[in-house]
Amino acid sequence: MHRLLSDVLALQNEDGRGAELTEERVKHVLLGRDAFTTDEERILTSSPLARLTYAEIVEDLRLEEEAFQQRCERAGIKTETGALMAASGGQYPMVLPSDDFSVTLRPHPMSAGWVISLTLRDQFRRIMHSNEGLALVDDQGVTWLRGQVNSYGEVHSYDWPYDETPTKCVQREGFKLRVRPG
Repeated sequence: MHRLLSDVLALQNEDGRGAELTEERVKHVLLGRDAFTTDEERILTSSPLARLTYAEIVEDLRLEEEAFQQRCERAGIKTETGALMAASGGQYPMVLPSDDFSVTLRPHPMSAGWVISLTLRDQFRRIMHSNEGLALVDDQGVTWLRGQVNSYGEVHSYDWPYDETPTKCVQREGFKLRVRPG
């Protein structure tokens, strides 16, 4: 079945619509910042050029992730938290420490939302490239925050679009957070 599908896709003619799906747009979606529209999904299924663009961006992101992990390994930086203990009830701000970064959770003072902050320790800050963004992702694949590191070694998020609160998430058994390029 896989071979048949590959053969069918290989025989598709390019009608030029694949150029509508730019590298920037594909990267934006693959980094979890947005989702493909129905039209973009159709272009991906019907355009060899769009699929090639998609595959190239997937490979670029894999290489970026690999280079980031190698820099962290050489510097002895851990990009994951260990399994966290259940969080203390209702004490804010709640700080989730790690060897090389910390995550702070607190209710947003002006809304029903949350403020989530990632703070890098000095050694972690030193290996970051100036144009590099970071994402904080949990073991369930939920992105907690994403952005550029500021001059204080921090990334902040004021948007928590998920039903479960971050404080409930950290109470799951075996909960972990991971910093990755983003």
